[in-house]
Amino acid sequence: MHIHSFKEVRRIYNVIGTIRGAIEPDRYVILGGHRDSWVFGGIDPQSGAAVVHEIVRSFGKLKQQGQRPRRTVIFASWDAEEFGLIGSTEWAEENVKLLQERAVAYINADSSIEGNYTLRVDCTPLMYSLAYNLTKE
Repeated sequence: MHIHSFKEVRRIYNVIGTIRGAIEPDRYVILGGHRDSWVFGGIDPQSGAAVVHEIVRSFGKLKQQGQRPRRTVIFASWDAEEFGLIGSTEWAEENVKLLQERAVAYINADSSIEGNYTLRVDCTPLMYSLAYNLTKE
């Protein structure tokens, strides 16, 4: 076996959007997922990216109608996940103090839909109960 690899420095781009909360603006709910993949058409991350885009679009419509979420919502599209979680790690390291003080939840939309087209949720037990109850509504 012959392996040919090389190191290369590349610029990466995270895309971050924020809607300030109406009641608890200093508490953050973060919804994110990566957008890079090894192949075109992969469930990871394209189903998650589509879900995040649709949620962002919906929040945008609500904001245009004058509605705001209770807490600040941060939307994140991470770059370079397939190369070692670089985009999200760098952002978290740059904002670690703020995240420790203000983050309430992180919702990762990576492979949101797969198989029989049902929603897939991997999370802590408390978040799972919330997600399960919300999908029943």
